[in-house]
Amino acid sequence: MTTPVPHHDGSPLYVSHASPALGDTVRVRLRVPVGYGPLAAVRTRSNPDHEPEWTDASSLGVVDGWEWWEARIRVGNPRHGYRWLLLHADGAVEWLNQTGIHSIETLDAEDFALVAGPSAPEWLHDAVMYQVFPDRFARSDQADLHPTPDWAIPADWDDPVDHVAPGRSQQFYGGDLPGVIDRLDHLAGLGVNLLYLTPVFPAESNHRYNASSFDRVDPLLGGDAALVELVEKAHARGIRVIGDLTSNHSGDGHEWFRSAHRNPGAPEQEYYYFLDADNEEYVSWLGYASLPKFDWASEALRRRFIDGPDSIVAKWLKPPYSLDGWRVDVANMTGRHGDVDLNADVRQLLRRTVFTTNPDAILLGESTNDAATDLQGDGWHGAMTYPSFTRPLWAWLSEPTFEPYLDADGREHTEPWFFGQPVGGIPRYTARQFTDTVTRFSATIPWRVRLGNMQALDSHDTARFATNAAPGAIPVALGLSMTLPGVPVVFAGDEFGERGVDGEASRTPMPWSRAEEPPHRGSHRPLPRPRRASAHAPRARHGRAAVAARRR
Repeated sequence: MTTPVPHHDGSPLYVSHASPALGDTVRVRLRVPVGYGPLAAVRTRSNPDHEPEWTDASSLGVVDGWEWWEARIRVGNPRHGYRWLLLHADGAVEWLNQTGIHSIETLDAEDFALVAGPSAPEWLHDAVMYQVFPDRFARSDQADLHPTPDWAIPADWDDPVDHVAPGRSQQFYGGDLPGVIDRLDHLAGLGVNLLYLTPVFPAESNHRYNASSFDRVDPLLGGDAALVELVEKAHARGIRVIGDLTSNHSGDGHEWFRSAHRNPGAPEQEYYYFLDADNEEYVSWLGYASLPKFDWASEALRRRFIDGPDSIVAKWLKPPYSLDGWRVDVANMTGRHGDVDLNADVRQLLRRTVFTTNPDAILLGESTNDAATDLQGDGWHGAMTYPSFTRPLWAWLSEPTFEPYLDADGREHTEPWFFGQPVGGIPRYTARQFTDTVTRFSATIPWRVRLGNMQALDSHDTARFATNAAPGAIPVALGLSMTLPGVPVVFAGDEFGERGVDGEASRTPMPWSRAEEPPHRGSHRPLPRPRRASAHAPRARHGRAAVAARRR
């Protein structure tokens, strides 16, 4: 059995105010197991304006074998870091930060952190998110009224996914938003209260990340009216809805890009990185010509897209659409190109527009690797990120039974997919390595931002977790997603045990013919409810779960 150690985190048990203003004083508490000392003193060490500042803590007494200490910290910076100093009676010194207890001095980057200003709306901490890829979720009768677009390769609902080009982006099943409306009771039955829709704007692909406009909903999905109806009916069931926006790029068919491409002097040319006088060549996302990259030095682009009440971002948060927030695609690369880094400008403008339009809306950024530098509380409420939960979870709870497969470019792979990393398949972690990795990638992120990070087992960009999961692993994995600090996520189809060898193959049509079958062993279907049941005790959930995570 692990020996108890001192503990502190950012939950209400330990921090008196999660959203202080600059200059406010916040009470922070530490619990120390009885018999850990004797302690001569307990102090906090902050670093306002990069100059150390110390405060003494006082003992509040002993409860259930723990001595509680309290100190007061004045918030001096927008991100105000602090750590605990424990001075033992025998002269030994220990430091406690977000990575744990240490006998040597620690890094400022791994300090606990108070973030000044408004935090995410409280409902995010009660969220069970469900991700829908509209083309593959449900096809309504209305979908038959729309002709198949010229770019599409039509597929019947029971056809297997073609994840090799051109099928990977052009195979078209015809799911639509009225189909989502028809299945809202399924979401409610799972215990879902947050629906995340991947893009709904018109585009010449099944994924719609290459938008041709941000001003309207794709008619193939039912148009603007279908989105209005979906949000209204979801809200009536207690389910919020967020959209998906590409801030890094548009599609090459986008009306802004078409206005400027090969048209020097067009007002929209400053929205993109054109490389020659004829506006022929341009910078694109990872070299994909279909995804021209935005140049966020353009004030006109900022006004039109993200800044202020007349922007695209604000439009869809206001009635009649009333989205409850955004997940922003490729947030990590947005505004970054060579020696240019405008990422902070963009995320802060996004946050300001979201907050002024609807203070109860959320803003999540996709940053699929080490996201700490962008997750300090100045922009994103949280992130879709993989190294702080998803990747180590796979490494711990996978037991691959593998057959070679072709990737989206037709190349044969002889090892399981692992987030695009050339590491020889899925690494094998122990439980200790899992918790060490979660701690490493969470330790430099303020607690209140960590609470907004998406805890996905998989997504539309990854293989399905069930494809390689060890026997009995799915309930364990989902239980961790539900109880560790963060937002649990179910990708549509996971509740039916869907499989897929990579991010393209995982975009399977929902097997609605199996909807009435009893949940199979390892199903997601009964498991989101404990999250909802515990929502009225956030102190116990976040405080105790964090302690448990550090002890496993």
